[in-house]
Amino acid sequence: MKHKKGVFICGSGGSGKSTIAKTHLPEFTIIDVDLIYEKLLITHNLGLNIKNFSKEENELAITLFEKSKGLNDQKFDKSVELGENIVIDSIGRDFEVILHQRNFLEKMGYETYMIMVYAELQTCIDRVEGRNRVYNKNITIDSWYLSYGNISEFKKEFNDRFLLIYNEDINRKEKIDVFINEYNNKKDII
Repeated sequence: MKHKKGVFICGSGGSGKSTIAKTHLPEFTIIDVDLIYEKLLITHNLGLNIKNFSKEENELAITLFEKSKGLNDQKFDKSVELGENIVIDSIGRDFEVILHQRNFLEKMGYETYMIMVYAELQTCIDRVEGRNRVYNKNITIDSWYLSYGNISEFKKEFNDRFLLIYNEDINRKEKIDVFINEYNNKKDII
């Protein structure tokens, strides 16, 4: 029996969520508003250096971000409709939004998991400053406090399907593989 999986990968901007999703869960469809947003910024000739946008460019960027959210929701809905394994790449700032998505996925027959990717604040700031899509440092700081402020709530909600992983952990691939597959192995034995 195929087990549909929905994995929430949360953590601050610059923590390594997207890299972990791509490298450790490549067979999953990635739901990430940032990927869509970056494509729209480039398509509209804005580039990715958001912190240096003019007022007019910033207004267009805000409109494009709202459009990105709608397109991301469509991708999520289509992936669920097709029964694909999915990774939802999110900061995790809003506990209620994640809980709503989780409940929906479980009603649709998905097993849900959360991987919280932790990185030190300065590491996150440095990574965001060094990437193609650069935004204001205060956004990184806010996202760091908002995402990690929810760790205890997520741990309580996801229980044995919650994994806190340090981005610098050299064994993270093995830990993620065991974490995602362990529950299914137990279920198949029962």
